[in-house]
Amino acid sequence: MVNIVSMSEVGENPAMVAIEQCAEAWLLLLRSGNATLEDAQAFRRWCAENPAHACAAKELRRVWNVASAAATVVAQQETALSRPWTGPAVRSPARRAFVGTAVAAGAAWLAFRPPLQLWPALGELTADYRTGTGEQRQVMLADHVVIEMNTQTRFNLRPADTTRGGIELLAGEAEAAAGMSSAGPLRSIDPFIVVAGNGRLQTSSARFNVRRTDDEVCVTCITGSVAFEHPRQRLMLSASQELIYTDRDVSPVSNIDAAAVTAWRRGLLLFNDVPLAQVVDEINRYRPGKIILRNAQLGKSRVRARFSIRQLDDAIMLIHAEYGAHVTELPGSIVLLS
Repeated sequence: MVNIVSMSEVGENPAMVAIEQCAEAWLLLLRSGNATLEDAQAFRRWCAENPAHACAAKELRRVWNVASAAATVVAQQETALSRPWTGPAVRSPARRAFVGTAVAAGAAWLAFRPPLQLWPALGELTADYRTGTGEQRQVMLADHVVIEMNTQTRFNLRPADTTRGGIELLAGEAEAAAGMSSAGPLRSIDPFIVVAGNGRLQTSSARFNVRRTDDEVCVTCITGSVAFEHPRQRLMLSASQELIYTDRDVSPVSNIDAAAVTAWRRGLLLFNDVPLAQVVDEINRYRPGKIILRNAQLGKSRVRARFSIRQLDDAIMLIHAEYGAHVTELPGSIVLLS
């Protein structure tokens, strides 16, 4: 029998998020074909513990039933859109038509986040360029611009009628190389612009990394220089300088090791004295399924480690060995750490 987290074990997590995660884990187990009679009985007890548990489970069952039709449409459209793009994207009428079809097929699904983020939300499929979990991709744009996309990344091309070309980073992480060649910086190209939230980055010759998670954006200049504009501040970033900002605030510029920031380009995740909870969040960006940390105290443990992106299950075993975490594996590559 699989032990599913109860509300008393959630610790510092917000109550409703915890209930949703519990319901999602239960339904994934019960629909996996591997559930036992004891699992079904335990699920009924969990629902009886709290009216909110039963309500969350009922809502998820309803949403998932509607989502099954939309998932079929998604799979068909993903196949059609899976061909590699090497030039500027075109906002395809077929893609827009797909959105309308999927909305009709799964309106309730759109109103609810995908369970444990196990598949992309429908809105993510409308971006000009995107990568899935664990996927990295190179995009060649005009005028000597190369974009290296990291996992779970989405961006749109800026409209053609804007004064200068560029992209809008919607979510995720990307490294941009603009005005660079094997012989060094180019002397004359149009400025390249990256917009992320309320920030605007512009350069004629630089390599820089931009990461956008929720409402926070982190910009790291690797080589060259990048002009930064924000309602709160304007400044110039030089090589090995980093800046973090939100729509409301801009943090001071700091000097960093740019090679560590871009370790993902070499297939590595580097952690230097960071909380385990942060490590788990980062691994979840690259690993299919979901790791759920059930012990708040365990999440405060400090971690120094490096992991291969291709072997992230080794990280789970290290957490088990080094921190004594109990590991429970569920169908769908879901792992509970307690």
